[in-house]
Amino acid sequence: MQLFKKEHVFILLTERTIRYLTWSGRNLNQNVDYGEVILDSLIIEDGRIVNLDLLKSMLNNLVEQKKWKRRNLSFIVPDNFVTMRQESIPKQLTDEEVNSYIKLHMEGSIRLPFKDPYLDYHLLEEGEETKQILLFAYPSERLKPFDQLFDDINLQPNVADISYLSLYRVYRKADLATKDEHLLMIQWNKYHLTMTVFHQDVPMFSRHVHFSQAPQGWQKNDQSKQLEWQSNLLTLPDFVEEQLLPIERFIDFYRYSIMNDDGQINQVLLTGDFPNQMMIEQQLNERFDLPIKKLTLPNDMPTELGVLYGLGLRGERFD
Repeated sequence: MQLFKKEHVFILLTERTIRYLTWSGRNLNQNVDYGEVILDSLIIEDGRIVNLDLLKSMLNNLVEQKKWKRRNLSFIVPDNFVTMRQESIPKQLTDEEVNSYIKLHMEGSIRLPFKDPYLDYHLLEEGEETKQILLFAYPSERLKPFDQLFDDINLQPNVADISYLSLYRVYRKADLATKDEHLLMIQWNKYHLTMTVFHQDVPMFSRHVHFSQAPQGWQKNDQSKQLEWQSNLLTLPDFVEEQLLPIERFIDFYRYSIMNDDGQINQVLLTGDFPNQMMIEQQLNERFDLPIKKLTLPNDMPTELGVLYGLGLRGERFD
């Protein structure tokens, strides 16, 4: 794990919440602080900041209360705009040359759905003339508002990460991975669903689903101060059942289009901030009959902070 000389701040912004985790020292038993701020209205919608003034005000309050000024920050980017794919590049390219090569060939052999991306990659294998990489791209125009926001509140962002990569670090840390599994990670949140398949520790395919009815359905309870489902049009079990169809399509697409019927999903990891995970687990069991795993975090942290814990594990080696 990275050895932070001073307290490091980890932040996840969702549609209605600010989640944070901090610790200093070598492990999570030293100077730990975590929490969640639930806001009265949307601050993020479909991956975009929609109420900058409210978000900045609440973050400023946190920075002042927690004495985070000028602390290093790691944060999770919205899943909506992440592009991931495998690409072949010339073997002789150095690490410094890979980004330039990708940007040079974006209009030709390498196709991305947006211009001016932030790029990162992971080396998968090296051949005689080429090397296979796993490429991650994110549109800079969607990331710059977050960079500017954190700069304005006197935090120093130095790591932007993807939720499913952070959660998979927690999964590996917990020694839950099995040999040759095809793991479907389901991040079932209040406002959206992210499905990612991992095989041999490599993310193979991912899809993000936005719940169009969620903004009207989730309302803040004045007494409990929590978000509760209060839709007059759809019950919560029916709302959950509606999302099983895109999961079924995803499972079939992975088996027949990605794996060419030479492999299929055989494990499920269920995570996310949806409040009734048992309801989801029951419906998943009835529909798909796949073994379902869950994460347990240290220090009795709530599971919705798993993404932030995974950020802290960034850089740790697993044997």
